[in-house]
Amino acid sequence: MRICWVGLFSGWVALLGAFPAWGANQDPLGRIAFGSCYKPEKETRIWGEVEKFSPQLWIWLGDNFYNDFIEGKYIPSNDDPKAFEKGYAKLGSSPAMRTLNSLLPDRVMATWDDHDYGKNDAGKEYDRKEESRRAFVKFWGNPDRSDGVYSSKDWGPRGKCVRVILLDTRFNRDLLPPKGKGTSEGDMLGEAQWIWLEEELSRPGADLVLIGSSIQFVSEKHPYEKWSNFPKAKQRLLRLIVKTRAKGVIFLSGDRHKAEISCSNYNPVGYPLYDFTSSGLTEGSSLRNEENPDRIGNFYSGYNFGGIRVDWETSDPKITLEIHGEDGRVAESVSFPLSQLAPRGR
Repeated sequence: MRICWVGLFSGWVALLGAFPAWGANQDPLGRIAFGSCYKPEKETRIWGEVEKFSPQLWIWLGDNFYNDFIEGKYIPSNDDPKAFEKGYAKLGSSPAMRTLNSLLPDRVMATWDDHDYGKNDAGKEYDRKEESRRAFVKFWGNPDRSDGVYSSKDWGPRGKCVRVILLDTRFNRDLLPPKGKGTSEGDMLGEAQWIWLEEELSRPGADLVLIGSSIQFVSEKHPYEKWSNFPKAKQRLLRLIVKTRAKGVIFLSGDRHKAEISCSNYNPVGYPLYDFTSSGLTEGSSLRNEENPDRIGNFYSGYNFGGIRVDWETSDPKITLEIHGEDGRVAESVSFPLSQLAPRGR
C-alpha cells in the first residue's frame, strides 16, 4: 500500500488543530487513557481493550514508534535521512491510529521519549534533534516551539476542568549519568520550558492536573532513566508545585516496559503525589521483581494501557487509576477522592 506522507501529516495537523476551546459547552472528562512504547509493526490486542474502555481523551507518552528498531533489530544510530518520515508513516497507518481516529480523532495529545526522539537515552546532545522536532510537530500538530515539543490543554467545563501538561524531557536534557553511577547536577527541561511550566501550573481554572513525563517521577530505586537522576531538577519541580499551590497534580509516565502505580506521601507538596506508569503497548518486561517502596500493589509486565476514571457526580469527585492488560482485565487499581490532592491550608 502506498502511503501519502504529506497527506498523513496534514490530516493529523488538521485534526489536532481542531481541538475545541475550553469552555462550559465541553462535557467533563470521565475516562482518560494513555500509553507508551509502541512498535506499529507488532501485533497486539490492546487496541480492542482501548475501544472497550472508550476514552474521551488519549495521551501518547513517548516511544510512540522506535526510530532505532529496524527490521526487528535495534541499531545504535539510524542514519537514514528519511528515518523520521518512515517512522511516522508506519505510525500513521498503524492499528493504533486507525482505532484512535475512529474513537476520538480530535482528542489526542502527545509527547515523545528517546526512541521516537531518535536515539536510546538521548538528550540535548542528539545531533538530529531539530530534524526530529520538526517531524514531530508536523505529525502531531503540537505548538512549533524552537526548544521542544511540550504542550498543555484544558478539557471540560468550569469546576470539572482537567489540565493536561505534557513535558519534553529530551530536547534540553543534560547528559545522563552512566547507568547506576550516581546522579547529575544538570537540567531536564531547559529554562524556557521551566518558565512556561510555572505559568501553566499558576493559571487558574484547573481542578485536576495531569503532568505527562516520559520517564518516571516518583520511583527512585531502579538504575534506569528517571527524574531522580537529576535531583536538582526534580526538587525544582516539586518546589514549583508548592510555589504555585497547584492542586490535583498527578504524574503520568511511560518508558519502563511495565506498568505500576506509585505514590509518595513524604514530599514537600503537601498531599500524596501519584505517578501512574503505563508501558508498553507492545513492549513487555522480563522483570519479576524491582524495588520500589512507593509502589501500590504489584507492577504489571504485560502489554498494557493506563485508564483514569473521574466520577464528577459526587460531592467530592473520585479518581480511579487502572492498569488495563491486553487480556481484558484490570491488573491493578487505586481510588481516592480529589480532595486528597489539595495543598495544605486550602
